Amino acid sequence: MNDPLEQARALFLQGLSLSEQGQLEPAAQHFEAALALAPGRASILMNLALTRIRMQHFDQAEPLLRSALAADEAQSDAWAALGLVQMELGQWGQALHSHERAVVLGADTAAVRMRLGQCLARGGQHDQALAAFDRAIELDAGLAEAWSQKGHLLREMHRLQDAAECYRRALELGADAELHSYYLAALEPDAIQGNAPRRYVEALFDQYADDFEDHLLQQLRYQGHSLLIAQLPAPGAALFKKVLDLGCGTGLCGPLVRARSGFLCGVDLSAAMVDKTRARGVYDRVVQADLVDFLAAETEHFDLVLAADVFIYVGRLEQVFAQLAKRIPVGGLLAFTLEEAGPGFDVELRPSLRYGHSIAYVEALAAEHGFEWAASHSAPIRFDQQQAIPGRYVYLRKGGAPVRTSPQSTPQ
Repeated sequence: MNDPLEQARALFLQGLSLSEQGQLEPAAQHFEAALALAPGRASILMNLALTRIRMQHFDQAEPLLRSALAADEAQSDAWAALGLVQMELGQWGQALHSHERAVVLGADTAAVRMRLGQCLARGGQHDQALAAFDRAIELDAGLAEAWSQKGHLLREMHRLQDAAECYRRALELGADAELHSYYLAALEPDAIQGNAPRRYVEALFDQYADDFEDHLLQQLRYQGHSLLIAQLPAPGAALFKKVLDLGCGTGLCGPLVRARSGFLCGVDLSAAMVDKTRARGVYDRVVQADLVDFLAAETEHFDLVLAADVFIYVGRLEQVFAQLAKRIPVGGLLAFTLEEAGPGFDVELRPSLRYGHSIAYVEALAAEHGFEWAASHSAPIRFDQQQAIPGRYVYLRKGGAPVRTSPQSTPQ
């Protein structure tokens, strides 16, 4: 077989067969070999891109789809696939355009309409997003994810009863039981208040990492990290030998506390957040781990532990305090922010999917684990729709002894 197009066709068909068998890397290799023999062929580009999507190599799929569309811009499936890739890459505005093009060109499927709704919701176009989710459900009433996404939107729109009905329908259709039970608990005041699923918190902040600081600092005017450190009940010239930034996120606390830290460690559940923190070059050590698991396995002691806007994503704090008590020596400080629970609650999961904690609950935990109340004050943590979100800044000292410090020096 000497004809390059015939060779390309044979490789293409072999690639399709391998793809159907789930052998994705060999399939991609066959598609690439076919493409080398038939450059620009839309069908090859499209199937190679779809294979890369299945492999979750979204950055590799994007240029392939653009090339396929350059060859034939009327491919509705290519527009739909490009929209999916752009969502995964956090390019929400472009993803909206791609899904709109897909629908116009005939890709009016439940999955495409659902993703269109997600893009519209992300852009704050709630009514249009709701219409897109309704259309997705009209096309396929058994699509659990469409019910779930509609529930998320209705919860954001404060239509809590309608949101709960959507979550229940998603559960009936086989949606993730742990996650949807958590969503429902946030809407039902009498529900047992447990802890946030780790998968939810990890996925939330992995998706949020690229836009985290702009959204948090510029749009929400978040100040929890800066106020927490500014009000530390220790002299400004004090040097803490070892500091732990628990739930470090993108490392916002790092630059503020670096000059007072002999050794600075950060830990976060989100791999994407950890990458951002490491890129700062401020921390001596950064670890990706669940905070309880990290504390349980750690052997170091820290004379200052910071937890800025962290416990609101945890829930019950018994395990956290039990492990912190082992890692903070006598005289060490634990500094954290809280949103306060409503009357009658020790721990309250709110429709925002954030937890509130009562001061009485925290005081009891502190006393049980050998912490004394060093100081606290109330101040906004962030703003939401121009409304201040009140918070409590709490400082606990282990064992009641003064914090041991040395004169300030420049970390090595």
